[in-house]
Amino acid sequence: MKGLRQWQWGTTPTYNGFVFEERVRGWQLIHFLIDNGWAERGATCCISGQKTQLRLHSENYYDWRPYTLTHSLHMALHKRFREPDRWLHIVNRYSVTGLEWFARLSLVPVDLAGDLRMQHGPQIAKIFDRAPIPEGFIIPRHQIYTGE
Repeated sequence: MKGLRQWQWGTTPTYNGFVFEERVRGWQLIHFLIDNGWAERGATCCISGQKTQLRLHSENYYDWRPYTLTHSLHMALHKRFREPDRWLHIVNRYSVTGLEWFARLSLVPVDLAGDLRMQHGPQIAKIFDRAPIPEGFIIPRHQIYTGE
């Protein structure tokens, strides 16, 4: 079994109410599942269908099912608050019904994390406690990012 990846980059800003530490833990869990063969990394961008320069994106860091996006669409998505016209151009290009997850994203920051904690309680943030790890495997908890 492979252990948890360790964050090697700088601090990221809060996104959808998820603070840096929560974002890193979500990233760790997603890659732990993929690295051990318990989840698959998408092979195509779920917005454009392209197959190159793919990245994983989470709207909800309390979940372990990320979206696969091209690097350029991923960056545009994160910049949508500052550059809404660019994002709307992408939505207009790729949306078919207007009901796709990416077409429904807010153009102003939201506190999804806070909403989820209010709805489900603070335990929802303990993603490794709820992770779909096969029986008999132990999460290397000493490797979970704490910010220390």
